[in-house]
Amino acid sequence: MRKNLHYKVLASVLAICALNYALLNNALANDYEVQTNNETVTGIYGIVDGNGYKFTFEGQATNIYGVDKSSSSGDAEDANGANVTINNSLITTFVYGGYSYNKDGNSGNAIGNYVTINNSQNDLLKVYGGYSYSMHGSSGNATDNHVTINNNSTAYEVFGGYSKSDVSTCGDATGNYVTINNSTVNYVYGGYSNKGNVTDNHVIINDSVINNDIYAGYIYSTNSSEIKDNSVTIKGNTDITKANIYGSFLSLQSIDATRDNNTLILDGWSGTTNSINGFQNIEFKNIIFNNNPVLNLTNNKITSDLSSVKNITVSNFAGGQKFSKGDTFTLIGNASKGTINKQNFNTTAGVIADIDGVVEQNGNDVVMKVNNVKLNGQTKLVAQTRAASAAFVNQGTDLISDSLDTLSRDGNYGVKTFAAVHGNRSKYDVNSDLKINGWSTIVGVGNAAEFADGDEFSWGVFYENGSGNYRTYNEFNNEFFRGDGSLVYNGGGIAARYENASGVYTEGSLRAGMLKSEMDNALRDGSGNYYGYDSESAYYGAHIGVGKIISLSESSDLDVYGKFFHTYTEGDSFTVAKDKFEFDSITSDRLRIGARVTTNKANAFSTYYGLAYEYEFNGDADMRAQNLKAPTQSLQGSSYMAEVGFNYQPTPDSPWSFDLNMRGYAGYAGEREGASFNVQVTYTF
Repeated sequence: MRKNLHYKVLASVLAICALNYALLNNALANDYEVQTNNETVTGIYGIVDGNGYKFTFEGQATNIYGVDKSSSSGDAEDANGANVTINNSLITTFVYGGYSYNKDGNSGNAIGNYVTINNSQNDLLKVYGGYSYSMHGSSGNATDNHVTINNNSTAYEVFGGYSKSDVSTCGDATGNYVTINNSTVNYVYGGYSNKGNVTDNHVIINDSVINNDIYAGYIYSTNSSEIKDNSVTIKGNTDITKANIYGSFLSLQSIDATRDNNTLILDGWSGTTNSINGFQNIEFKNIIFNNNPVLNLTNNKITSDLSSVKNITVSNFAGGQKFSKGDTFTLIGNASKGTINKQNFNTTAGVIADIDGVVEQNGNDVVMKVNNVKLNGQTKLVAQTRAASAAFVNQGTDLISDSLDTLSRDGNYGVKTFAAVHGNRSKYDVNSDLKINGWSTIVGVGNAAEFADGDEFSWGVFYENGSGNYRTYNEFNNEFFRGDGSLVYNGGGIAARYENASGVYTEGSLRAGMLKSEMDNALRDGSGNYYGYDSESAYYGAHIGVGKIISLSESSDLDVYGKFFHTYTEGDSFTVAKDKFEFDSITSDRLRIGARVTTNKANAFSTYYGLAYEYEFNGDADMRAQNLKAPTQSLQGSSYMAEVGFNYQPTPDSPWSFDLNMRGYAGYAGEREGASFNVQVTYTF
């Protein structure tokens, strides 16, 4: 056993010696790892070459230095550019990203260092992103350093940037970041300087536990310094029940430092903390209300002071909540010291509502009152695309009617198969920018028969499919953004037509299926997140038509007709950002009156031309979002159609028949505009 232990110790010593020799000779590559096989080592040291490097550690150690620029003679150099990652480790004392220390001379800057700790525990650990300290000389700046603690790690104190000089000039702590994710820490400092300026430092706490104090900016002892533009952000399920939160902290009350624009941000968080102090701004984001204040203060031994607060900002409310005029909610409870000035706000809730209100003091509480609630303008797009989706399904009925015409046109009788493809590009008045490009297909089998008195009857059963896509352009908070949508319907049905010997005919069809629509980037919320949605509804349709074919000559005739189309699309509901959207059903009733002239009937190629007028009687798309009613989007109105078509049958006895049709549409006050083409093939057995 003792022999094995000696071997392990010897192996560890040799490994550390080899590592330090390589580092001192600058022989390591920019990216490397150090593993100690769970043997505890005193310290791991790194240096920086011209490009900087990444240092990854796993194991046990007393101290870790990403870049060590300490000096016992002369001034210490800058400790910049380290990138240290620690995984699954036990570090007992210190972790430094950049370390510049000098006892008698000046220390250097600590700039641009990164420390990331994952799944590593030690309740006594102190972590510094950038560290500059001189006992008897001047210290450098601690700037743009980043510390991130992740994955159930623990530490005692965490500093983004740290600059200290005991007797001389002290550097600034500027632009440093500390992020704590799902971990436990006692004390957190964004930026620390005992005599310099502390500005633009940021602490972000997410789903973590902080047992003592949080400092965005900390100055120990000086006059005429600035401590400003620092922030603390609390997110998720963070527990700060025992914490005191400081935007700007001066350890000596006699210090005369400029404190300005230090901000507390509560992002989707609500709960209790001991106290808040030294903030000029408090911002509430993604607010979720329950029966308690968003921020409840206990003021245990340390009293919260809101007298420095100039601005209370209500940025946005989380989705899924309902607001009404006159509602009152508590933002801050038990604000025992300081008075908040009355302030108006205008913000959004989820993706659906615009809310106006006021923030004011009510005794020891800070409350907000709702003065007005209205539907956000961007939600109109959802109702508009719903109406256009229903119109796209309506177009499938046209293909059914066209198939009946083709079945009876070739003069052949017997069992028939038919297939048609219909392409279209349409625009609807519900949204001038909404243009749908789509394809519809129908395939079926049927029969055409002639009776002894010259009457004809044709029928068919069919499967139908349609797919379309479109782009949308929406606006939220004065910003425009593009979305993409798609439509698919699948269904089937039966159609029939009866024509007597005098040319009078009656036709009709029944159909049913499912309509699916999908949107990407359709809506935004107050945090800048984009959302899409999926909707699925059943549809049912029918049509009936009457007409008369009038012979103009041996080679031409005139078809005068009237057709009525009915389509019913069921309602649907879905959620976007926890906001509930509810579609009512849509009923479409269209009447089309038209005429068509066919020429060259006796030839293999025949040509036809037509004009029609169509009126939509209903077509209203109603929608509610969180019980707020959106403006009705309607397809009601008139449109005009012109068509030209070609029919080809190689010989009078050929079982094959081909039809090509092109149409143009002009809408008025709500109906369709655009163009389409249709190709159909029929084969008679």
